[in-house]
Amino acid sequence: MAQSQYIFQRKRTSFTKRLFTKGLTAASIILLYLGETGEGFLEELSSCYPQFDSMKRLARVGPYRKQRLKKKTFQDNTYRLKKLGLIAKDPQKKVYYLTDEGKKFTAYIEDRYGVLSRKWDGKVRVVIFDIPEKKRQWREWLRSELLLLQYKILQKSVYIGKTPLPKSFYQEVIGAGLGKYVFIFTMSEFDRKQIEKALENKKG
Repeated sequence: MAQSQYIFQRKRTSFTKRLFTKGLTAASIILLYLGETGEGFLEELSSCYPQFDSMKRLARVGPYRKQRLKKKTFQDNTYRLKKLGLIAKDPQKKVYYLTDEGKKFTAYIEDRYGVLSRKWDGKVRVVIFDIPEKKRQWREWLRSELLLLQYKILQKSVYIGKTPLPKSFYQEVIGAGLGKYVFIFTMSEFDRKQIEKALENKKG
């Protein structure tokens, strides 16, 4: 997978982690607004309280706070998102819209939110990997993805968690050429006390 794709995926993971742990930011408001409405917007977005469904749902994963975007904050963040290639401005209609990369970005946020918000199915997942040094950047990406999905470290390359791994995660592992280095086990029968203790005590 190209280096540019790796950088995109790392930024996407980092952005989503901040959103889930610290709550909505101006950049996430802009992306989620465009992702949900599918419509472009003018400067008017900077003077409204975005309260659409995706933001309210995200409150179950991370802190939710209603906020008004100041004009300069709006301008700074639209500039940054344009520079990242996630949004663009229609030169004729003078409105912003999601690019193809921006659509992938917002779809990823919703995808990760989706699995984190589900009720636990009573199964535990164990991820074991042995990724060679030549692919170390993808090893770091894999760790950051597992931490985002609230997995805990049992050992250096062994992670455990309750969250089902989304289909897109498997696709990305294969796309990064990690398929033969990553092993995923789902357990429906286990020592519940020991597992709960491990999940509580191990730091992510």
